[in-house]
Amino acid sequence: MAEKILSSRAEATKSEMVPQQRPLMPVHIFNAAIKGDTDYLVRCLGLLEERGVRVTVRTSQSTPQQTEEEHETVQFVLGSATRFGDTLLHLLITKRHNELTLKVFTKDMSLLKARNRKQETALHDAAKVGNEEVIRDLIRLSPSVVKDALGKTNENDDTAFHVAANHNHKGVVSELMTLDPQAAYEENKQGFSPLYIAIVEDHTSSVKAMLQVDTTLACTQFSDGTFPVHVAARMGNADLVEHFLQEYPEYAKLLDSCGRNLFHMAAEQDISDVLTIKVFALTKDDISQINHMVKSMINARDYEGNTPLHIAAMKGRRLVMKAILDELKYDRAALVPNRKGKTAFGLSYDQVWNISEVDRAIMNNYVVDKGWYFTPEWFDDVMIPYENKLERTQVIGLGSVLITTVAFAAAFTVPGGVNADNGAPVLGKRFMFRAFIVANTLAFIQAYMSLFAVIYSTLTDPEDIELQYAYHKFLSAASCMVIAFGIGSYLMFVPVTLPIAIIVLVVSLLVGSPTVFPVLFMEQGLYKRIFAFTSGFIGLYVVTPIMLLILIFCLALL
Repeated sequence: MAEKILSSRAEATKSEMVPQQRPLMPVHIFNAAIKGDTDYLVRCLGLLEERGVRVTVRTSQSTPQQTEEEHETVQFVLGSATRFGDTLLHLLITKRHNELTLKVFTKDMSLLKARNRKQETALHDAAKVGNEEVIRDLIRLSPSVVKDALGKTNENDDTAFHVAANHNHKGVVSELMTLDPQAAYEENKQGFSPLYIAIVEDHTSSVKAMLQVDTTLACTQFSDGTFPVHVAARMGNADLVEHFLQEYPEYAKLLDSCGRNLFHMAAEQDISDVLTIKVFALTKDDISQINHMVKSMINARDYEGNTPLHIAAMKGRRLVMKAILDELKYDRAALVPNRKGKTAFGLSYDQVWNISEVDRAIMNNYVVDKGWYFTPEWFDDVMIPYENKLERTQVIGLGSVLITTVAFAAAFTVPGGVNADNGAPVLGKRFMFRAFIVANTLAFIQAYMSLFAVIYSTLTDPEDIELQYAYHKFLSAASCMVIAFGIGSYLMFVPVTLPIAIIVLVVSLLVGSPTVFPVLFMEQGLYKRIFAFTSGFIGLYVVTPIMLLILIFCLALL
């Protein structure tokens, strides 16, 4: 269906895709439209109650018969637009002047399909602001015209239905869904349908409104091979997953192109903990269909033989694993191997072993005592320390990146600015400026080394060619950055403080060298002893700051 839609759009004429060139809207008409001046627009445009429009004209004067000149003036105004291409109907709908909107619509229905500079129709604007009342009345007046306008797309290839779903306007979604249920299947250029957008954006009310009109939407397969319930699980939308399990149990059991169900999807995500626990809570009070269905799905295998527990183990999702095993009552028979011969426990063991060196003794003791099976002690004594280390690693890495970025920028955006004539720092001769140079360089070098150590700690599998390639590319890029920092600092500071400029350059070249640094500190194993000494030294919270201050100001005396 998506291919047919895309091919039909490709056949659209160029005149349809380019907004019509319209004369500039008169200022008095623009102001009247913004203010919603009904009396003025009725007099200027000869707007009458036509075709059964139930509106009230707030004027006692009858509208005289228009002359030919007045008729041409009215047509000119209706055909005019603002500098942004908005017609009179765009303005009235956006400002929610619904009475005037219906009058103008009955005067010229083609305005509903007119595009502005963003290729948006007035129907797009109605969907954007959630003006469901005017959409309902427009459909009542001429459903065919509204349906035709619904097929028009903006510059992002979105229809008004896409816009309404993205902004979570449930009322608009219901009206458009009732008018044309097929519009909910239409995909934009990213391959997203209105239903897909509503699920990803966590707009549960809009999703339920679509499903209420057309329940078959629940079994729609998206372009990535997933179904609505899979996307909801992947996004951690517990309420929507629960709705599928209760209202559409057959559709909740659908499998994607890899043979995975909703629990496989949930097990992959960081945000799935709450979803899994909440869904499993349903089975505590329900011993009928949902209970049986959930138990079979959490032990189902995909085409690679992985159960949701396997997926959670590979991703290190402790709470998800624990929730699944609590549901299975730690049944050892359920811990089947996948097609590669790996059990969920084996995958979890490998994951923690590769990341957490300090806990390997604990892991070995656990295997000796408990065997190669999950128990509550695995999650409390092994997984929690592993999770804490992983979280600390992420925080340290993020902080190191931030310091490196700030220090690099500070080296060339110096305090006080630079001299416009020769580019030398204005405050370069001052002692505190030289102290700033030393402190900034130390911050940059140490943050770089911290980031390097974090990246190196992830290189656990020598057989992973892609990771090895990425690691060496990172090493090369980081080395070039440090060398660039040293050369740039030298050029910036050599006119004002030659000794410090030389020190910064030499240190940057040594630390940033793509051969010296890894050979001396990484591959020969010396880095472990050096970093162990450094971490112990940093543990002296009083001595370290004092030593750093002495170093900074002593170097600044040069």
